[in-house]
Amino acid sequence: MSANTPAKEADSRVANFHFDNGKIKWKEFVTEGCYYRILNVNIPAHSTDFLVKFEPGSRCLYHRHVAPTTSLVLEGALHVLEQMPDGKEVRKIKPAGTFSSGAENEIHIEGAEGDGAIVYFSLRGTDDHIYDLLNTDLTLRKAITTQDFDKDWAYWDRK
Repeated sequence: MSANTPAKEADSRVANFHFDNGKIKWKEFVTEGCYYRILNVNIPAHSTDFLVKFEPGSRCLYHRHVAPTTSLVLEGALHVLEQMPDGKEVRKIKPAGTFSSGAENEIHIEGAEGDGAIVYFSLRGTDDHIYDLLNTDLTLRKAITTQDFDKDWAYWDRK
């Protein structure tokens, strides 16, 4: 906040913030009702930034973030079902404005209820491998790399 902006005025602008996704070119992403938009891929830095849009009632697959992951819920509420080592699932609800950093090696499913959700994700790895898609029995379905995102991004407008 600048020295010239009164605190009440700044608080009011934040409370009235609305993320406009009307012009984003979304692509289907892994499961029905999930879409994504790649924002940036940096292969030498092993990083990828993207948005995920979850329609109401949609969920992704079980997955594990191999690279440290940062997220910011831009709209709606992100529902996370985390698989615990004892086999139980713990539900976390992250409303719009929730910032999370450092999620690594957690096995979970993400999705949305109500009005859906839009979430910004940033993955910053130490190598090309950034997350794993898992089967329902939690075995590896596919290792995902920054190269995978880069290949997809290169052909984004051709699909």
